[in-house]
Amino acid sequence: MAEVYAGLDHQLGRSVAVKMLDSGSLAAAGGDLGMQRARFEREARIAAKMTSAHIVTVHDSGVCQDSRGVRPFLVMELVDGPNLRQRLREPCALPVLLNYLDGALSGLVYAHSEHHVVHRDIKPENIMICPDGSAKLTDFGIAIELRENFQRLTRAHHQVATPAYAAPETMHGSQATQLSDVFSFARVCWETLSHIHGGAPLPEPVQVVLARALEPDPAARQRSAREFQTQFRHAVAHAAWPLHAVAHSGASAGGGMRHTSVLTPGDMQESQQIPTPPRLPTDTTAGFLLAPMIDQRQRVLERLSKNDPRYVAGVIGAAAVAGALLGWLAFLLIGWVGVTIVNQF
Repeated sequence: MAEVYAGLDHQLGRSVAVKMLDSGSLAAAGGDLGMQRARFEREARIAAKMTSAHIVTVHDSGVCQDSRGVRPFLVMELVDGPNLRQRLREPCALPVLLNYLDGALSGLVYAHSEHHVVHRDIKPENIMICPDGSAKLTDFGIAIELRENFQRLTRAHHQVATPAYAAPETMHGSQATQLSDVFSFARVCWETLSHIHGGAPLPEPVQVVLARALEPDPAARQRSAREFQTQFRHAVAHAAWPLHAVAHSGASAGGGMRHTSVLTPGDMQESQQIPTPPRLPTDTTAGFLLAPMIDQRQRVLERLSKNDPRYVAGVIGAAAVAGALLGWLAFLLIGWVGVTIVNQF
């Protein structure tokens, strides 16, 4: 629906991308130029609000006239890198791809939570890869604000989103919601991870999270993109990945492969040995009696996340026991002080 050019902002001296409505392609496809222009203007208003490091920035918008007619345009941040679809055509290690997915997902969480905006066209082509290894979500051209969801820019029976990634409810004429974006992003995650996983089934924790996000019924999915991101991160961290997927091999978009953390943009520091928790000395009676209990507690906590109800219950229980003991000691101390004062008289 548009042509994108690399350009130069002479006033500020910066490289930009200029996205111009491709009226010729629209005419050939039977598109409504007025509707597409309205969509472009809407994109400018919505995207200009976005100030996230994981969303392509829109600097300006306007209309120009040339031999092809009146054409609206957007001036955007220039991302000198491929999109995720192009990136998947090259060798890429699992941590790098997870980094891309989490970056773009952070952009979606921001759009949903801060501006109540639904993207409606999540796909690998709309995830741009920056030279520094980060990822940005782009193309809010068919996005809608939830509070204006009743103002439909699409005509009846006119499919806007990419069918391969569209949620079932949007394919049957229902309104797109934030949960529709969750479905589409889960499709992108499944496709990306299957690509690097060599055709083998994905680890079970990851499958469970993605399968829930891909439920046909929106009510059965995660309640938000933020909840999906939290569950996806937890599943990735606890999944057993094959060595060939985790290995850092191949070339990155910037030249050499950058060692990155699994879910955090930026360079990962050299691996360090995780220090062993200090143990209670066993050369005393207290240490001898308490050491097995502390070791068992540590083994239990290592298997639980901080969001696990059992972890929370354990912390509350431990705090209650500690509070009771301290209260009892304080009571004894106050009683002893009281008795001592009384005996002085």
